[in-house]
Amino acid sequence: MTNYLLNIRPSVFIFFALSVIMPCSAYAQLNFAVNEGDVTEAVDKLWTGSFASGLNGKTGNSENLDINLNLDLQRKLGLSMTKIQTNYFFSRNQLATTTDRFFALLRQERDFANNPRWSWFGQGTFERDEFKAFDYRLGIHSGFGFKVYDLEDRKLKLRFGGGASRQVGGLNDAWVPELQFGGDWERQLTDRTKVYASADFFPNVSDFSDYRLNTSGGLEFVLDEALNLSFRMFFLNIFDSTPEPGNQDNDLDYGMALVFGF
Repeated sequence: MTNYLLNIRPSVFIFFALSVIMPCSAYAQLNFAVNEGDVTEAVDKLWTGSFASGLNGKTGNSENLDINLNLDLQRKLGLSMTKIQTNYFFSRNQLATTTDRFFALLRQERDFANNPRWSWFGQGTFERDEFKAFDYRLGIHSGFGFKVYDLEDRKLKLRFGGGASRQVGGLNDAWVPELQFGGDWERQLTDRTKVYASADFFPNVSDFSDYRLNTSGGLEFVLDEALNLSFRMFFLNIFDSTPEPGNQDNDLDYGMALVFGF
C-alpha cells in the first residue's frame, strides 16, 4: 500500500494542502468593532463549509487504493454569497492508475435588493481527467437564480443563463457557446439526516443534441453534533453527449465519506 501512496498524482497533495489552509484561514479572519471608544476584537466565521474524505484499500494477493475528497466552502456577506466546491477521485491497483479526476466550481451570487428571491450569478468550472482525450475543460457562465422556497427544513433554487466551455488540448479546442439550466435542492428529513441534489444542463446554443449534464447528490447522517462530524453517501455524474473519440459519454463517481463541518 505504501508504494501506491507514493505513486499518487501531486494534485491529491495539493488538494490536501488547500483543504487544510483554506478552512484555517477562514477561522482566523477577525472582525473589529468600535464600541464607545473601545476597540473590541471578535472572531467572525466568514466562511462555513465541510471537508469530506473517503478511503478504501486492499493489500495481499491483490492490491487496490481508492480515494475520494471533497471540499465545500460558502461565504455570505450581505446580499452576496460565494461558493467554492472541489472534488477529487483517485484509484490505483497493482497494475496501473485507473481513476484520476478533479472537478472544481466557483460561483458568486448576489440577491436583488428589492426582491431577494431573485439573484444574479457568475460561475467558473474546471475539470481535469487523466483519461480524457483533452488536457482540461473550462466553463464560464452567468445568469439568474430564483428561490422557489427557502425554508428551515427544505430549499430549492433554480438558475438559468448562458456562457461557454472549452476543451483545452482536445480535437475541438475552441470556445463553445452554451445555455445553462440547473438548480439545487435540499431536504432535512430529520434533525440528523438530510438529502440533497444538484444538476446543471449545458446545451450547445447551435445544436441542442450536443450537451453536457452534471448531476450530484447524496444522503448525510450526523454522527456527532459536538464534533460536527457526519457520514455521507454520494454520487457525482458528468455526462457529455459528444465525447472525444475513444472516450465514454458518462463518468460516474460514487462512494462514502466522513464529513468534517466547520
